[in-house]
Amino acid sequence: MSKVLQIRTVGDPILGTKCEEVDVNNITPEILEEIEDLKETLNFTEGFGIAAPQAGINRRIVIIQVDKEKCCYKGCEDIPTTVMINPTWRKLSENTDITYEGCLSVPDLRGKVERYTHIEVTYYNEHEEKIVREAKDFTARDIQHECDHLDGIVFLERVKEHNGFATADNIRKYDLRKEE
Repeated sequence: MSKVLQIRTVGDPILGTKCEEVDVNNITPEILEEIEDLKETLNFTEGFGIAAPQAGINRRIVIIQVDKEKCCYKGCEDIPTTVMINPTWRKLSENTDITYEGCLSVPDLRGKVERYTHIEVTYYNEHEEKIVREAKDFTARDIQHECDHLDGIVFLERVKEHNGFATADNIRKYDLRKEE
């Protein structure tokens, strides 16, 4: 039975750790249980993705799930629960955009981060199948954000503007996303 795991927040050493690759030819019952726990944990939050280290698991696993009705970013699309094991991505265009990002591991703070708007992501699913697909706009941003976690990077490190931070409440209060 899957369980909700504690979300690790900035300052926890695991968030600064490069995660270990999963042997995609031997996805064990333990790994499948961790995947189910990650899904349950994501469902318990208002987030659109979770990386394993955010739940204290040192593995290269990401779960993405987006309900566009609950997403206030431009370019949101419905993404069913998607398990990405050992994900890698590459840009398909030089186009980027800068927008506020949030993170389950950084409660209540948002930061302006530049990300590529069109990428190709390669990963394995929980059935050991290799998947290659394109992602654009918010989905591309979400994947890049979660993959950063697997390399020990939190979005705070990607904010370049000295005034690039805001609280989640002030983004809503002042409708800061409309400025983008």
